[in-house]
Amino acid sequence: MSVKEPYKFNLGRLLSPAEIIVERGNSTKTELIKKLVSAVCKQDPKLDGADILAQVLKREEGISTTLDTGLSIPHARLEEITDFKAALAVLPNAAQDPVNPNLSIKAMFLFLSPAKPVFFQRHLQILSSLAETFKPEFIDELAALGSPEEILARLKGHR
Repeated sequence: MSVKEPYKFNLGRLLSPAEIIVERGNSTKTELIKKLVSAVCKQDPKLDGADILAQVLKREEGISTTLDTGLSIPHARLEEITDFKAALAVLPNAAQDPVNPNLSIKAMFLFLSPAKPVFFQRHLQILSSLAETFKPEFIDELAALGSPEEILARLKGHR
């Protein structure tokens, strides 16, 4: 009997260069989330950025989504969307997680998924793919790249 490979979603399919930010400054976690929500909303002007930001920040209050690998995954399930939306920030200078100061944020992947039950399995697959893909070495590799286009190409080519 063979062990089936887990499904791995190509995360690069969720992004365009306009949804990738290389954050060279010293932003807080909340500031980064605001920038990522803004990037998503620029790609889909029908979205209410203030409402989405409030939902994502409320979700973050419940439990921090920062992993010990350096990846933070703020996310929300939204009634008003019919497909997944995402944005990525890569931080060459890590930010501290406000809930757990022992955790550094080196990459932040915001994703929004439709709230309909039919999308829930894919929502879980994306979370799993994020945790599997964004290991510390890969995050460092992305941080060393200079542009959103290079980051997207590397993400699409990652296996």
